[in-house]
Order: sequence, then C-alpha cells, then structure tokens
Amino acid sequence: MQAVYLNEKTEFGSLGLWEMKNQNKYGTMYGLAQKLDLITTEPVDDYYLFRSSENNKLFLVINSNTQLSNALSKIQESVTKDKGFTFKPAKDKIYIKISEEQAGQIPNFQNLSISLNVYGIFFQSATSLAFVQCELSGFKAEPRINFDTTDDNAVFP
Repeated sequence: MQAVYLNEKTEFGSLGLWEMKNQNKYGTMYGLAQKLDLITTEPVDDYYLFRSSENNKLFLVINSNTQLSNALSKIQESVTKDKGFTFKPAKDKIYIKISEEQAGQIPNFQNLSISLNVYGIFFQSATSLAFVQCELSGFKAEPRINFDTTDDNAVFP
C-alpha cells in the first residue's frame, strides 16, 4: 500500500486499473495496481457519524471542501482519463465507510487527521456511473483548543 500525504500539489498518474475476478451482478469491480492510503495533513474539524437506515452501515461524514475531497476528485480525473468512466457529481458531503469499532472510538468535537484506504473502482452497469471504493483505515484525534497556551494578548470580538 502506498502512503500519500495530501497537500495542494498532490497529483495521481495512471492507477493501473485491472478487472477483478470476483464480480457482482450490479457492475464491474476494478482493483488498483497499488492500493492508496490517503493521509490528511490538515485537520478535519467538521464531521459526524451516520448510520444508514436501509442497510445499517456506518459512515464518517465530512465536508467536501477538504484535502480528501480534492484527492478523490483527482483520482476520479485520473480514472476518467484512463478508462473514460463518468462519476456521480460531487455533493457537499463525503460519506466514508467505517466499522462499528471505529465508530465507538471517534470522539466528538476534536480535530481529526484521517487515513483513507482507496482499494478500487466500481462501475455500475445500470447507471453507467463509477464510484471510488474506499474506507477509513485510521484516524488521530486532537483537541481543538490548546489549554496550555499562555497568550496574554487575547482579544475578544
């Protein structure tokens, strides 16, 4: 797995997509030549957990104006260039699949550094749309406020 520390200059070349042996009836799964571990270098501070009512899956939901969103968009551009796939237009939130264990460990009101495992592309034959397959591989939580700071020049608005 290739670790990619995200910044504004992060680019993705050809991802070396290959059709996987095990498929499902809804479309075609493609694996990446090398799985990616996208790691944020800017904290994510606006997030919440969501449980889907139809299949009971858990998701970490973040805004789409983050480093992860930009990286996923660049991955989609790379796949479109290689395979000609069309992706669903981006929304204002990103839903990242998480496990029950991870959901129990993610604290509220913290800054999160996120690691996202990108392992494939799913092409849905019914809609002719492609989707990036990914899941949360890790996170680090830090307090939003540093109480040890001594700033005698604090100004309140």
